[in-house]
This record gives sequence, structure tokens and C-alpha cells, in this order.
Amino acid sequence: MRSLSAAELIRTWERGLCQGPVDRALTLLAAVSPEPQEELAKLSVGRRDARLLEVYEQHFGSTLAAFAECPQCQERLEYSVNTGDLARSGGKLEEAELALEVGEMSLQLRPPNSVDLSAVRQCADVEIARRMLMERCIVNARCGERSISPGALSDSAVEQVAECLAKADPQAESLIDLACPACGHSWQLLFDIEWFLCAKLDSLAKRLLREVHVLAEAYGWTERDILALTAVRRQFYLERVE
Repeated sequence: MRSLSAAELIRTWERGLCQGPVDRALTLLAAVSPEPQEELAKLSVGRRDARLLEVYEQHFGSTLAAFAECPQCQERLEYSVNTGDLARSGGKLEEAELALEVGEMSLQLRPPNSVDLSAVRQCADVEIARRMLMERCIVNARCGERSISPGALSDSAVEQVAECLAKADPQAESLIDLACPACGHSWQLLFDIEWFLCAKLDSLAKRLLREVHVLAEAYGWTERDILALTAVRRQFYLERVE
């Protein structure tokens, strides 16, 4: 996995502007990874998010700072987490295919990936989307010698599938423990590395473009020439202009 140059970062940011979260995450990973985007889309959600954590750490450091609102009193609080802590709390992904026994049924499962998330994102009903996602992750379902359609599984069986997949790919759902200093309320916040990373990229890309504007106006240089400068040299010239 490599770091993006200033010009590559802006191009990647620009491509992601009209994309949804799933495609945007894959666009970013494809820019820094040797594998083609089609292969990256087959990574489990947890493996994908682990890689996004690496991208964040490589470009922005190991600390993620953010704000949250207390659901009890609406107090706004600042918090920070470490990328290493998030990676450790995610645990280790188990085998690509998993076996699960549900009563007399034998199920072969795989963790959900970005292709699955894209397939269910248009579904307006959360519960229906969740069931669709679980059904897509059932590779094979049998009762004795008889094959069973994933759509025929009961709600309780689908719930067991969901629990099994969550344990197998723990990085797919990272929770942060928060406590409000104003009212003492404690809760868990679902951490979304794609949102964090893309917010930082958005801020950095816009800052770079502002720097291009200032330096191009002052010196007549092209965008390519300005972005080819090191960050230290760009800052030096900006200080001369300002």
C-alpha cells in the first residue's frame, strides 16, 4: 500500500465526489493498492475497513479526532481514538468460509463484502436489507441431503447467521464507548472509518486546491507544477505571498 501524492489525492477525491460510501471506499483503496478494484470489492467488510484504517494512519497519523452529540442531553463533546486500538478491538477475521449448524440444517457462510453492500443499498427497509444481506452470505444450505433456499430460512435462523458472521469478521462493526461529561450518560457509537477518512480527504483536497489558487495567482504557475512541490516548499511560497 502506497501513499498518494498531492495530485493523486485530488484526483481520487474528485472521482469519489459523485459516489456513494461503498464505491468511494473502493475508489480510495484502488488508488493505493496493487490489486484491481474488482478484487478489492471481494474483501470482507472487516478486511476492507482494516485497510482503510491503514490508509488513514499512513496519510493522517494514528489519532482520529471527532465530535459527537449526547443522545440524552444533546451536549456536544469531542473525542479521539487511536487507529491501533481500533484495529486491535476488531480482532482477527476467521476463515473465508464458515460452517454453521442450525437445528438440522447445515450452512456454509462467507462474510459480507462490498459487492453485497452495493446490492442491498437501494432497499428502503432496514430489516429487509439486513435479511437480503444475510441470504447473500449463505453459500450453501442443506437439511440432510436436501438443498434449501436461503430465502426459506426462518427469521431466527437468519439471526444466528448474522451473529456468526459478526463474530467471524469483527472489524466490520467497530463500536466506541462514550460518556457525556455533562449528564453522565454512557453509550456506544458505531465507528465508520470510510466517513472519517473521506472527510479528512475532502478537507485536505480543498486545502490543496486553495493553495494552488493562491500560488497560481501570485506566480503564474500551473496546477501540475504547484502540486509537484513538496509540502514544505509550497508552504514556504505561501508564506511569501501572505
